[in-house]
Amino acid sequence: MKTSDIGRILLAFLIAVVVAIAWGSVVQTQYNLAALSSIGVDVDTVRMNTTLRDLFSGFFPTYGGYIVLPSLLVAFIAAWLVMWKWLPADPLAARLALFALAGGLAILIGIPLVNWLSPLALLIGASRDFSCTAWMAVGGAVAGLIFAAMTHRRWMPAERQAAERQAA
Repeated sequence: MKTSDIGRILLAFLIAVVVAIAWGSVVQTQYNLAALSSIGVDVDTVRMNTTLRDLFSGFFPTYGGYIVLPSLLVAFIAAWLVMWKWLPADPLAARLALFALAGGLAILIGIPLVNWLSPLALLIGASRDFSCTAWMAVGGAVAGLIFAAMTHRRWMPAERQAAERQAA
């Protein structure tokens, strides 16, 4: 694998991670604001400011460092191994589906796992509501789609790439 390929893979992973973190951060902020609103707190005037603050400082580094980065790393490596072993032709549709599933499941499993391991009552309070966790997992699935699309055919062994070119 060339250095430029590694750079493209790392860039794709970084973009996917940032998208998943931003998505999850916005989701949990909106769930928390909705909970406050349900008990009578007026959040309309602070909604945008709170969302931006969580995106750029508050929740972003915590969610990214403890859940998204390690979860997606493991999920994408596992998905790549499955692709490499069992999907010889590397069709784009299968790749997109597999990485989206891996990304979504990584977050869906990662959030409750980290909450369980956390010394706090819950690291992600909004995840008390399963629908919040599910919406955050959608961000992981989107990250998987992005990663799969940006790395398509770059992880294939050179022999398989050459065989595909000859077959086409």
